[in-house]
Amino acid sequence: MYETMQPGKRNLIIEKILRAEWEMLKNVDNIGGKADCQEDWTTFHIMRYSYYNAWPDTMIRSYVRDLEEAMEQDRNLVMEKYAYMMEFTDPAYFNSKLSPFLPKIDDNTKKLIDEIAEYLTGFDKEFTLQYPKLSTKGRPVEAAKDGTETSAETYARGELRTYSQYTLKLFLDYLKKCRAEGTNFAFLVKDKMVKMYGYDSIEAAEAKM
Repeated sequence: MYETMQPGKRNLIIEKILRAEWEMLKNVDNIGGKADCQEDWTTFHIMRYSYYNAWPDTMIRSYVRDLEEAMEQDRNLVMEKYAYMMEFTDPAYFNSKLSPFLPKIDDNTKKLIDEIAEYLTGFDKEFTLQYPKLSTKGRPVEAAKDGTETSAETYARGELRTYSQYTLKLFLDYLKKCRAEGTNFAFLVKDKMVKMYGYDSIEAAEAKM
């Protein structure tokens, strides 16, 4: 069992993850040219830091290994994430242009992803009910709402496909623990996010919307 990381070391590792992902994001080729998000480090940093800040140390360590292995293989996990998302947003294009070049996802991994996505969507829906104004600033929650903006569920499913099976198992176990303890994972992410934007709390951010 890993020892708990000191806050300073944990922060350095999260920042290492973010810098690696930022380089991957900047190297994603878009059909219409560079996207705005590829030029906005501040927003990227807040969104991604908030997400990883909600993870336990074991998951952070595992995902660092995922990233390191991907880079050794010259894989761009951010590019793969967006490509996998297109299976849900543009299946025809995905099947003809993208699927042949992406790592195949086995059935056991798909099952893990389905379970994790169900937990994440459930947490997001609960958060939306409690903080409806703040939630309008984010993605729609469910894949059924995919349209001009990709849903949080579809985004998650795309990203989860880039994680190793070991990281996925850790994530599922963690979300089960959150549920059993009455902790909402979405709240943990959003709480850090609004504070990085300068609000004292989620309630304060909701009141300002």
